[in-house]
Amino acid sequence: MARLPRLLMFTAVLFMTAIGASPSMAAAQEAAAVVLSIGENTAQLPQQPSRDLKRKSSIYTQDLISTGPKGQLQLRFSDGSRFSLREETVFSVETYQFNKDTPETGNSVYRLLKGGLRTITGAISHANVEHYQVHTPIATIGVRGTHYTLFYCDSACQQDTRGIMGLYGYVLEGEIVVENDFSNAPVSAGHYFFLASRESRIEMKDTPFDIFETVKDLGPVLIDGVNDKNIPATEVLNSRALPPQYQ
Repeated sequence: MARLPRLLMFTAVLFMTAIGASPSMAAAQEAAAVVLSIGENTAQLPQQPSRDLKRKSSIYTQDLISTGPKGQLQLRFSDGSRFSLREETVFSVETYQFNKDTPETGNSVYRLLKGGLRTITGAISHANVEHYQVHTPIATIGVRGTHYTLFYCDSACQQDTRGIMGLYGYVLEGEIVVENDFSNAPVSAGHYFFLASRESRIEMKDTPFDIFETVKDLGPVLIDGVNDKNIPATEVLNSRALPPQYQ
């Protein structure tokens, strides 16, 4: 009789292998679904093989997401938040917990390691702004229910664009809070900001920095027309194919 549990476990592992899922993926919490994937984009859980991302692919907590040289990726999380990732971006979902019946207990922590994103926040930040953060190599971003864009220009970006290394951003709606080792500064809608390092003072203005003119698909748009304040229409068109919790 003692052999039966082992047999059942062995059978379960074989089943997960047959359907292309690892035990680690089976234990990971599903956080988001891919709404749009153009180019070569991947996700990878710790100590697991990389997965190619297509429309309706699942994104899990602790996934490290990478977009290719011509990649474009749009994600919709179960709390209704949305992320658009531009090409050559590295982004991770460090923590994600959400129950639609108790949104105030949700928690989300993301990390932008390279490249750019555009996002509209969802139920987690609306219920408790303290439970939402985006970390970058230079600063941590907090929100008050908002729509904003970030771009981290690293050494490779500096060589390609001759721009200044650092973290750039623009707030389309609402307000974010940008915190580094030097300060904690609110940035409201209609303002651009720049931080050169964790120790630098934030620079804000209501006109774009030069890099917004030289980097393709950057700024308020990331993907669509300059004056458009919505995540691209392709997401709306494709969202009907998503599971109900992501619509």
